Amino acid sequence: MQRIKLMSLVWGIALMGLMSIPTQVQAQARPTSIAVLDVEKAMNALEEMTQLEADLKTQIEQVKQEHETRRNKLQQMQEDLELLQQGTDAYMQKAEEFQLFAMQLESWMKYKQARMGSERIIQIGNMYRKMTDTIAKIASESGYDMVMYKEKAPSFGNLKPEAMRAYISLRKVLWVRQDMDITDQVVLRINNEWKNRH
Repeated sequence: MQRIKLMSLVWGIALMGLMSIPTQVQAQARPTSIAVLDVEKAMNALEEMTQLEADLKTQIEQVKQEHETRRNKLQQMQEDLELLQQGTDAYMQKAEEFQLFAMQLESWMKYKQARMGSERIIQIGNMYRKMTDTIAKIASESGYDMVMYKEKAPSFGNLKPEAMRAYISLRKVLWVRQDMDITDQVVLRINNEWKNRH
């Protein structure tokens, strides 16, 4: 009887061990496959971004020229105002026109600057979303589970000693194999898609 009890206990322990095997297998999941991407390098290498920068530069130049034209007109209005006798109806009317135009010029410039800033934010946001979509596709095709931000090699030359620890603690990736860097793949695909967009 005691032997039967002992055998039952042994079988019970063995069964518990067998039941725990699937849990152990689940706990030993496959290794995570990680890639990295140099966001700054990628953004600078995108042909669409280069075109956007060129367009923005042209737009800024056009705004500068328009502003200069309007300033010249304001200057002319001031010179005309100085020719009139103060206190006369003609002077008062010209002074009002001058002040109104000056206010409009200031408002126009603020509006143009704000609009260009907003457009720039939208464009960079769109480029970033395009990049993350492409990263997701390449990662899925290549079997990567995660793509991390790759930073440039640290430069300690201009840092103060008290800032060193904080600077080091903010770094995201300390070291990575070169073949895990997918920056060039992402840039190539986005550039090809942009060239073939039509």
